Amino acid sequence: MTTFAVLADVHANLEALFAVMADIDAEAPGATIVHCGDVVGYGPQPNEVIDLLRARRAIGVLGNHDARAIDHPLEMRFNPDAEAAILWTKRVLTPASVAWLRELPERLEVGDATLVHGSPRDPLDEYVMEGSAATASIDALATPLGFHGHTHIPAYWCARDGAAIGLPIGVDAVDALPRSYVNPGSVGQPRDRDPRAAYLLWRSEEHTSELQSHVRISYAVFCLKK
Repeated sequence: MTTFAVLADVHANLEALFAVMADIDAEAPGATIVHCGDVVGYGPQPNEVIDLLRARRAIGVLGNHDARAIDHPLEMRFNPDAEAAILWTKRVLTPASVAWLRELPERLEVGDATLVHGSPRDPLDEYVMEGSAATASIDALATPLGFHGHTHIPAYWCARDGAAIGLPIGVDAVDALPRSYVNPGSVGQPRDRDPRAAYLLWRSEEHTSELQSHVRISYAVFCLKK
């Protein structure tokens, strides 16, 4: 059985990513690191985060902030804080970081799962936060399982009787049911009222997938005073 550590929305938060990597090494040494986009944006260490993911041979997809950082032609509206952050990010990214981001596809199949940032219908910019969008996303998958980010909120949607229902996602292992769509939550900027970094362990072999655990990790938070 192959073990994958599924990440999303690191957003240039190096301390959070360090904490997640340390936990992966302790709980699932040798796991393949996969990410669902938005490696950069908001946070202050985009190059360092990319260097760490490159060093760990992480594979994954492009997020909307990543796309804006490399002048992707798709038009995307950002709020003023996000816009200011991405303009700064574009100024500080190294050529090597830009090249790495440009190599990221908008969707990627890994085993029996599809990785996107938003949804299979709109890989960069659809927020899947309710049942109808989850149903449409599952219907659009070419694989039994899908992983996504973008919302910064952990979620596990499963198709039953033609509609997606939300199932609990937690520290205990559960079977990844066929026709499921899963968000591991955000490493660098959670938005579910839990400030800890989030990631998911997924174990897969032929005909079997297991969401082995959903993990929350505390890390040092630094506040700069003017």
